[in-house]
Amino acid sequence: MKKLLFLVLIIGIGCAGPFRRGGALGDGPVPFQTILAGSHSLADTAFVDLVTNEREWENIWLIAKGLVDPLPTRPTVNFGRQYVIAAFMGQRRSSGYRIEVTSIEKMGKVLNVYIKRYETPGMLTVVTYPFTLVRIPKGNYRLEVIEEIVR
Repeated sequence: MKKLLFLVLIIGIGCAGPFRRGGALGDGPVPFQTILAGSHSLADTAFVDLVTNEREWENIWLIAKGLVDPLPTRPTVNFGRQYVIAAFMGQRRSSGYRIEVTSIEKMGKVLNVYIKRYETPGMLTVVTYPFTLVRIPKGNYRLEVIEEIVR
């Protein structure tokens, strides 16, 4: 019974992936998890940023959720094992706009981040500031953003 439990534990640790281990990530697809996406941030201009520490995370969270009072609790990110990619679309003049990370691929030290920007004005005349925040495994990355625009 102890041998079976030990074997299950070893297999479970081996299959937990880079989020669990925090180890080196090989080339190819990178797993990611959406933390939050929305349409009301404080980002006037479009940008994509790699968040690598708690101080940067606090600043990005203020940009993402600074319109909400009281400010919601910031989701926990273990920067010993994880980073965050923050993508902001900037100001838009109606509903219907959104931004999402569709895939991420590592090639050497380059992290290709594929982003889809939905430039599809909606029916409501309201100023929006779309954004998305995703969690990725920690690594020594340089971001390259590849955007697809949907009209």
